[in-house]
Amino acid sequence: MTKYIVNGWQDYWTLFNDLVEQLKADHQDQLVLDLVDAQQYINGLTDGWFEFKFAFEKSLQIHRNKMSIDQIDIADFLIKTLNKSLTNR
Repeated sequence: MTKYIVNGWQDYWTLFNDLVEQLKADHQDQLVLDLVDAQQYINGLTDGWFEFKFAFEKSLQIHRNKMSIDQIDIADFLIKTLNKSLTNR
């Protein structure tokens, strides 16, 4: 059972920003840059969401070993939520 709840995109981005802030506090500067860059793909079009997803997943794959368990849980939840949304389009 997940401890995170997303009832809309505002909740999604709040959780995403919380993750970014945690990573900043842990001095994971490259990962923070990668995630902020990935977010730039969001343009309202489906292709932009897929580009964001691919960039997000790639960044996590590269930096996963430097993340805390809680950060990994949040990131995995965000990816899972995004995958559900993109599958239901």
